Amino acid sequence: MALVLVCLLISYFGGDKRFLNAAIVLLLINMICPVVFWPLAKIWFGFSQILGTTMSKIILSLIFFLLVTPIGYLRRKMGADTLQLMKWKQGSSSVFRVRNHTFGPDDILNPY
Repeated sequence: MALVLVCLLISYFGGDKRFLNAAIVLLLINMICPVVFWPLAKIWFGFSQILGTTMSKIILSLIFFLLVTPIGYLRRKMGADTLQLMKWKQGSSSVFRVRNHTFGPDDILNPY
């Protein structure tokens, strides 16, 4: 079906009537005997699996190294210590927050 759509788009935007005829033939084959396209579909799905796996890793790696790493580096240079790692075991005070709260039924009904 995607090949039919591609042929129709080429025929529409390119003005070539041969692609319209090819789209009609491909659509008829697809409706009458779709098993003909199974070998091509198997190759295409294998290629898309490889491409999807590879590109997702590349794109996520680029986002991490080009966006997240510089932001973390700048925050460290500006002195931000969100996790309070510099205070950890430096003194007698704790970095943990003390919460003296007794949970009641209203906390369970409206947790947010």
